[in-house]
Amino acid sequence: MVEPAATNICKQSEDFDTSWTPTNATPTQDTEETPDGDTSNKYIKLVDDNTGGGATGQVRVIQSMTVSANTQYTASIFLKADGLAFARLGAFNYDGSTDANQYFGLSGAGSLGTASNLDDSSIESYPNGWYRCSITWTNGSDPSGFAFGINVADSISNITVDLDGTSSIFVWGAQVETGPIATSYIPTTTASVTRNKDDITLGSASSLIGQTEGTLYVEVDWRLATGTFQWLLSANDGTGNNRFAIYKQNADEFRMYAEADDDLKTNQGESSTAYSGIQKFAFAYADADFELYRNGSSISSDTVGSLSALATLTDIDLGQDYNNGLQANMWIRAVALFTRRLSDAEAEALTTL
Repeated sequence: MVEPAATNICKQSEDFDTSWTPTNATPTQDTEETPDGDTSNKYIKLVDDNTGGGATGQVRVIQSMTVSANTQYTASIFLKADGLAFARLGAFNYDGSTDANQYFGLSGAGSLGTASNLDDSSIESYPNGWYRCSITWTNGSDPSGFAFGINVADSISNITVDLDGTSSIFVWGAQVETGPIATSYIPTTTASVTRNKDDITLGSASSLIGQTEGTLYVEVDWRLATGTFQWLLSANDGTGNNRFAIYKQNADEFRMYAEADDDLKTNQGESSTAYSGIQKFAFAYADADFELYRNGSSISSDTVGSLSALATLTDIDLGQDYNNGLQANMWIRAVALFTRRLSDAEAEALTTL
């Protein structure tokens, strides 16, 4: 997993009886095993306050926090069914008056229900019945009243539940961060916590890199991050002037890239908006001969561009650019460099799923 730096601004990410404000809810201690294997008695059970008398209503906890205007955020949390098997996440007052929310089904493979005013949402199944659920939205010009909320739900589209002491789910690992993807969980207590970016570089590697011709190969578990750069694999001289790379640019196109002596040689590919799951890519290059392959097929080629001015390439960057930024933010499953340009048949066979 190669990720950028991230800061979890949601406090008390594992204790819902502290910085969180309840509505018809009683955060309760429980020894249910959390996704990190902990079975200590923590406030991770969200249950209604047992008003009785046939009463119904919302059961939720919210946390207010300071966020920036006109900025994209992602909120995520691990949820597990208990008395009920549905939940809703909400970004309240994200532009001064508007709410965004997504319903989740916490059974089987997990499911997405009714949603509103979101850029994106996702649910990922974890062991022992846990799911990591996330919502992504873009704040407006006045997000001063913003709060992140977690509701117990009665269905994939209804947050009105019985207040009889049985409407409950398990909650753990709350996170709110900038950007379009929920990065790896960052625990917090009384303050926000920042994780450093991943930095994977191999220097003094000129003998491993095809200098006048070669092929870059990478296999990933694709995570779409709309509108962002994501660099998967690069061979370079430690600068942006001489390099070969496979990357996704911010207009959501997957591309091959070649530059020699600060002169662009090729930068083309195809739309990546439909990519998902396991993807295999290869970029084969030689003088005036560039070709990009995906999942067994050629998707882009270019026969213009001399490499005669290319300086010696010394560095290999995995999941980032030459400047140790623009992290891929996805799982990289395999990588290979060849010191020759593979043939079409070889590149297609290499990238076949």
